[in-house]
Amino acid sequence: MKNRVKKLFALVLAGTMAFSIAACGSGGSPDVPSAQKSSSENSSSGKETTLRVLNWGSTVEESIANDAIARFNKEHPNVKVKQTCVPVTEWSDFIQKWITMTTSGEAPDVINLGLEAAQMAVSNDLIQPLDDFVSEDDYLTQLKGEYAESLLSGFSVGGKLYGLPSGTQTMVMYYNKHMFDDAGIAYPQDGWTWDEFYDIAKKLTKDDGSVYGYGLSSAYFQLTPWWTSNGTYLTDDEGNPTVNSKDMVESVDFLRKLVDEKITPDPISSDVYTMFSSKQLAMVGAGRWPLDAWMDAGLTNEDFDCVQWPVNKEESSVYGGSAWCLGKNPVNQELAVDLLKEMVSSETMKANAAGGQQIPPTESLATDTDIMGTAPDNIKGLWKAITISKPVCAPTYFGDLQTTVTRAMEDVFSGAQDPQAALDSAQSQVESAID
Repeated sequence: MKNRVKKLFALVLAGTMAFSIAACGSGGSPDVPSAQKSSSENSSSGKETTLRVLNWGSTVEESIANDAIARFNKEHPNVKVKQTCVPVTEWSDFIQKWITMTTSGEAPDVINLGLEAAQMAVSNDLIQPLDDFVSEDDYLTQLKGEYAESLLSGFSVGGKLYGLPSGTQTMVMYYNKHMFDDAGIAYPQDGWTWDEFYDIAKKLTKDDGSVYGYGLSSAYFQLTPWWTSNGTYLTDDEGNPTVNSKDMVESVDFLRKLVDEKITPDPISSDVYTMFSSKQLAMVGAGRWPLDAWMDAGLTNEDFDCVQWPVNKEESSVYGGSAWCLGKNPVNQELAVDLLKEMVSSETMKANAAGGQQIPPTESLATDTDIMGTAPDNIKGLWKAITISKPVCAPTYFGDLQTTVTRAMEDVFSGAQDPQAALDSAQSQVESAID
């Protein structure tokens, strides 16, 4: 399957490159295509250049990008920017839109890429490294220095940077203060262990089922901190699947125990975030995304706070998010870089964060309470979590990995399979999909 997709992209790119070369005409140079030169001249002489943006998300994200485009057009009034925004539910939808645009001669020049699709884009030669553009631009050089190193590593391949992060998300552990107070249990502190977490969660679980010590979600992203805090992951450093490694089985055994002992409600069917706001859970893992809903439900700083993920082998969590990238052959490289800079400007990133979902990718913005709010008290702990996090596991075969691992975890939680058998089966399925 992977080979078929790669061949398709190769054919698409070959046609696109031929189209670009034909459009450039003669007289260009290897470093600066004639299309770039003529487009720059067109911009200054009143003629129009068209840049295409491929974005993803809701109408909110589309509107934020349109505002950035409007600011770009103040400096470049003769450049027409066409935005296509895809409401992604599966990354295959986004990829298919990318293919369609490329095969129709409308390949995007600037792309907002989710971390889950970054490896795919690089392996299929769809985007280009940004290192030279960053080193030659004062603003981008400064911005790169403000990003968390963990975020840059997620959008780097082979030592080259392919994306400039625009927003991110992570996982910390939220807890209900009143439940801890009523049970006479001290609030957890960074560095607490899995064993301490288990003991606390068990003590806070009520026999009548009215309160669970913890709310476990079976979602792929939400499970990941249990792998990373155990010093393991779903792939090795070379990108090979390690779904059934010893440490992965140990992690799943631990989670299965929480389910079997009814310390957590059913991970498959439960809405753990609503349950936390309705005081049915003592603890739940999340990032920034549920905070607005919780406060709308009446929770305040007096009710809850957060702490870093419990540790078994190392202090760690997970992050996901998106970054702006440059297409392989922009119509005008110089203008495309200017547009990219506007997409990662402070104003744009503040607008992204204003929606209450994303965490800005720089420390100055992510720790600014005017942007992030003041609830819970340890809101700045979200930035710390990002700095110690690993990127969500998203190799080129991400779709198969996510689907297979999620199904395996549901089999474990439902009791259909034990952890070792479920992960062995998942490993075999992923390997077959890759082949």
